[in-house]
Amino acid sequence: MIRRIKKIAQWFASTGLFTFGAVLLWTFLWPERQASELPRANAIICLGGGMSADGTLHTATRQRVAKCAELYHADRAPLVAFTGGTAAPGGPSAGEQMAALAVSLGVPKAAMISENRSQSTLQNALFTLPLLPQQTDLILVTEAFHLPRSWASFRWAGANRLHLAASEKVRRNPETGRPGFNILLRETAAVWFNLFRAVAWSAAAPLNLQDDGWLH
Repeated sequence: MIRRIKKIAQWFASTGLFTFGAVLLWTFLWPERQASELPRANAIICLGGGMSADGTLHTATRQRVAKCAELYHADRAPLVAFTGGTAAPGGPSAGEQMAALAVSLGVPKAAMISENRSQSTLQNALFTLPLLPQQTDLILVTEAFHLPRSWASFRWAGANRLHLAASEKVRRNPETGRPGFNILLRETAAVWFNLFRAVAWSAAAPLNLQDDGWLH
């Protein structure tokens, strides 16, 4: 019994180390592409990157919005979708706050939509896609460390031909300028956590037991 527990612990440790290594590689080796290098798409999707309870967008989120505005002005897509729910009950949604920032960056209101319920990357995908005129040829915008999981989430939800654009590689400590390794560790866990939640949610479909709260 002890030997079996030891083997299981070793498997989890090796899997965690492998995943963390993969997260590090794709984060810091992600190619920096100019807006003109991305293909024309049907929509740009901006995933929220954090917001205070009063609606103040975190720096990483503002960076993502700025990247989306850059892509819109470069004529990469005619529509920008901002996706993210509230940080506190009854508070403003990240989707609304990001859209408001995009207006100040010159993106017209008529060229954007907001998804205001999601609390996770899986919900970003599940709740945003039905709002789009087309679910194919989409540009996902987030930080490089988050792009692979975002791609997997939107593919799971039914999107096709996804193009990826990094707002930055990873957020940094504003005082030291060092990369946020804590969030990379969190991303390592989130990769597997999202996988298990997505599998459970999909498996529950034939039994009519799906609950969007599982994806929170």
